[in-house]
Amino acid sequence: MSLKKISEQSGVAISTVSHVLNGTAKISDDVRQRVLQIAKDIGYLDSRIKRAQTATLRKIALFVDSERLRQTDVNFVSWTILETLRKECEQKGVEIEPVLIDEIQGDYNKISERMTKTKCDGILVYFDENQKLLNEVINTALPCILLAGQEPGMHIGSVGIGDRNGARLGVEHLIELGHRNIGIVSWPGRYTIRQRLDGFKEAINEHLELGITTTSIQLDSFQPDIAEKGMTEWLEQNPDLNQVTAFFCLADNVAIGVLNALQKKGIQVPKDVSILGFDDVFAGQMMQPALSTVHTPLHHIARCALEELELLTRRTSKNAPARRVELGCRLIERQSCKAV
Repeated sequence: MSLKKISEQSGVAISTVSHVLNGTAKISDDVRQRVLQIAKDIGYLDSRIKRAQTATLRKIALFVDSERLRQTDVNFVSWTILETLRKECEQKGVEIEPVLIDEIQGDYNKISERMTKTKCDGILVYFDENQKLLNEVINTALPCILLAGQEPGMHIGSVGIGDRNGARLGVEHLIELGHRNIGIVSWPGRYTIRQRLDGFKEAINEHLELGITTTSIQLDSFQPDIAEKGMTEWLEQNPDLNQVTAFFCLADNVAIGVLNALQKKGIQVPKDVSILGFDDVFAGQMMQPALSTVHTPLHHIARCALEELELLTRRTSKNAPARRVELGCRLIERQSCKAV
């Protein structure tokens, strides 16, 4: 699979083949198409792509809080992403050097020294938006990606969910079902959660002509038991649901707590009120009724983050801007929502 073979079969000089494949000279469309087709037919292009994709990562540091490593229903999102990362690294022969964030609190200035000793090719920081930590990671001068999070200043590249897009999908779905009084259930969350709230507000504002009213309910936590407790207290103060016909919960864990609170008060879902979640965790699928939700591409986040890290290792310019990659969401319709 050489340039000479392509030259012989296409009837042009080797230099012309080289110009076509590298885009280094103006070649007629007819010659260009003929050369590219032959290069494709004999497998030269596939071989060239594979050479270009040769892995440059052999060892990466994973900065993660130990709480995220526990496999629980509450921790389903983190566990899914991290387990996918483990499998991807195993398949690619990439070693993971774990760095537990909670064990280096207040000692971030030693991160560069530690990375020099471990000889890592790059760094992934999982789900942490602590600017002091991120600054020290950036100071290592190693390729680094924020995994499943976003840094507003964009000093570091990131791969995550299109949270704003996902929230807009959810609102559009509820509006299409005829809901005109929608409750938004959230909690004091990270930047990504605030983006979901922004997406909700944007979608509502785009339908002002429909006279949609909203009720905001902020709970203390995303954990189902705490969400259930907070929602129960709200229901005691608002037995008529404040005329809400659908609750949009910004996480499935919250939606599970809200569903439990409603059912214990004798409020039927979706007969009396609809519930829409966000994340598509397994526990939500197992609820009665099964939770309608915004599906987030959790299995793709780790793969994409490794690809971004690979690209960073190949960059020759140290001044290239950080890239933010957002993966699209989609709606999953189950039994917890109905038309009004």
